[in-house]
Amino acid sequence: MESDGSLFTALKQTTFRSLRHRNYRRYFLGQLVSFTGTWMQSAALMWLLYEHTHDLRWPSYLLVAQVGPTVLFGTWGGSLADRAPKRRLIMRTQTTFLVNAILLAFMVGAGVVLPAVILALQVLNGVVQAVDLPARLAFLPDLVPKEDLINAVGLNSLLFNSARATGPAITGLLFLLTGALAPDANPVRLGATCCFILNALSFLAVLLALRGIEVPGDSSRSSHESGSQWDGVRYLASHRRLGGLLVLTLVFCVFAWPTLTLFPGYTRERLGRAEETYSFLVSALGAGALVAALTTATFGSAARRAGFLVLGAIVTALGIAGLAAVTDLTPAVAAAAAVGFGLILFLSTGQSTLQLAVPDATRGRVMALWA
Repeated sequence: MESDGSLFTALKQTTFRSLRHRNYRRYFLGQLVSFTGTWMQSAALMWLLYEHTHDLRWPSYLLVAQVGPTVLFGTWGGSLADRAPKRRLIMRTQTTFLVNAILLAFMVGAGVVLPAVILALQVLNGVVQAVDLPARLAFLPDLVPKEDLINAVGLNSLLFNSARATGPAITGLLFLLTGALAPDANPVRLGATCCFILNALSFLAVLLALRGIEVPGDSSRSSHESGSQWDGVRYLASHRRLGGLLVLTLVFCVFAWPTLTLFPGYTRERLGRAEETYSFLVSALGAGALVAALTTATFGSAARRAGFLVLGAIVTALGIAGLAAVTDLTPAVAAAAAVGFGLILFLSTGQSTLQLAVPDATRGRVMALWA
């Protein structure tokens, strides 16, 4: 018992030390519920459109719809995050996500699976995310003191990837349950509808958490403060090492991050398995990412940044090579976990590097470029 108490104390003082701050603790718990719902919806959408169209390109279209608007409008969203009260801004974006999930649930629940309309709703989500993501990234340093920021970034990756591991697993379970309880219904469509409803409910958790957070000075920000939306680009151009890190991250994500969108087709065409196996691969990727987030939160430091970045890139490359080489489920799950570990070790380390280096006045605009 004494050993257990010592372990708990050690974890509290190292891995989870940012949770001692009330504002961050509320934010962490709210986001954990919300991210789980988001990953449930994402996994359900990818399989729903693949099952409906039998076209391997549709999951990739969904990813482009989600991230494309951030590429196009992210600098504007970051500028808005630097000028407007971030907490209020995030509450508005999260409310919009909630409404979008409700629309999806009603449409698919009514048996209307129109890929073009679903894609349009995801584009709308992507536009909102172009504001939401920079605001959330820039909001994080307001919730913890500077000495705990690396740990908070690691814990943020932890909660995101805990959700990435559990969300798709719950989606696969819902597909199985709906198939068993309603054998005459389409299990994918019915299961996806349940996922969309649960995702809508999950946004209530983050909205409640945000209502209880008080950040001094945030409410007094004015949307008329000076500054160009291109200030983030200028800052990175004048700090070449940070700019180089951003370019390397771009290359890394273009060639590694879309691995997730290939899983529906990879599951059926390469492994010859059904939809529940797809959720195993997504959950394995999330589990690997979870280990990487714990590693960053526990051992992350300024001295280890370069090593973590290199290790993350190498492990990701090995995981992708493994996925390309295997045809059995067990090694494929291991390779997916390696991809998740490498990706998050690299990305969480890179994010904390930028967060610590960038001044408050341009943080939203720089993190928009990172997003």
